[in-house]
Amino acid sequence: MATSKTVRDTKINREKARSTTDEQAVGLDERARAEIESRAYEIYLARGGVDGHELDDWLQAEREFKEAQN
Repeated sequence: MATSKTVRDTKINREKARSTTDEQAVGLDERARAEIESRAYEIYLARGGVDGHELDDWLQAEREFKEAQN
């Protein structure tokens, strides 16, 4: 009986750890996206607010974000 409880407890603990890790990853992803979005908008404004370069702005902001992480 003790073994069954230990196995069950281990599974529960793993699930809790996985859940916490997933929540942290989502939080990081949301923060990263918000930072990249904000920087892309700054780049857009610096270019004079000219439309048609959204992807370029986003990719530049993403590169800058990744460089800052390293």
